Amino acid sequence: MIKHSIKCFMIFLLPLLLLLFILIIVWSIKNGIGPMPTSPAVKQILMDKLPLQEKGLIYELGAGWGTLAFLLAHKYPQCTILAYESSPIPYFFCRIRHFFSRSPHLHLQYHDFFKANLTDAKMIICYLYPLAMQKLKKKFEEELPKGAWVVTHTFAVPSWKAEQIIEVPDLYSTKIYIYRYT
Repeated sequence: MIKHSIKCFMIFLLPLLLLLFILIIVWSIKNGIGPMPTSPAVKQILMDKLPLQEKGLIYELGAGWGTLAFLLAHKYPQCTILAYESSPIPYFFCRIRHFFSRSPHLHLQYHDFFKANLTDAKMIICYLYPLAMQKLKKKFEEELPKGAWVVTHTFAVPSWKAEQIIEVPDLYSTKIYIYRYT
């Protein structure tokens, strides 16, 4: 009886896992990048070096599995955190995690952040890829208010001069770029 139950469970589980894997691949191709979590070393330095924020709206563009979104919610309980993700599987994972978290000021959006209005941003944080950073540069220059912080890691905003560049002592010597939009 137990062997039969395990077999039935596996017959259900394996196709489900395969479907989830295929969906992640399809959405990774559509978005130009797969959902990659921020490494523990980068997360630690980000949390130590992020600008102080009295209040306001913080955006995470491309939340993926929620690695940074939940850390931002913890670091900035007085701020509203708006995390965008357009890939359905990581977004669903974030929703489940959010259900069990105590972060009422964290709002997850299944939405293309290129279509979002960023005019009220106090801070933007993202871990994307070079083409996305090129597109965001134009969007930032059109929409960001003066004084907004932009924090990226691994990939810089093209032709912007960072106020601070931090090299993380990890396998890749990851760089964190902190900008103040002026």
